[in-house]
Amino acid sequence: MLDKTSVEIKPGSETSFGYVFACVFVLLGLYSLRNGGEFGLWLLGMSGLLLLITWIRPSLFAKPNYLWFRFGLILGAIVAPIVMAVVYLITIVPLGLIMKALNKDLLRLRLDKNAESYWIERDTPLQSMKNQF
Repeated sequence: MLDKTSVEIKPGSETSFGYVFACVFVLLGLYSLRNGGEFGLWLLGMSGLLLLITWIRPSLFAKPNYLWFRFGLILGAIVAPIVMAVVYLITIVPLGLIMKALNKDLLRLRLDKNAESYWIERDTPLQSMKNQF
């Protein structure tokens, strides 16, 4: 399912995993407290515990970090094609239909039986290839 021939992707460190999830629990706890939920204190306590583990022994997060990394790869393999298909269907397909309806041929792909050649004469002289961009 996952293509391992392209670029090697490495999971983040256990320390960064601990900090990220501590921040997530802080945000969730503050959001819960702001909206009057009692669950917020528990979430803030969990955040404190995660910070303590991160400072004392981050190696405890090795397995959860690896599982979270694998989950992200699987989620990316599922979501990326869906997002690309939606972008294609929302942008490229309607644009192609509009161009076809307006009878436009921007790439000059239509055959012209009366044309002697499809060569396009250059208006500007050739320039140096230095500083192309």
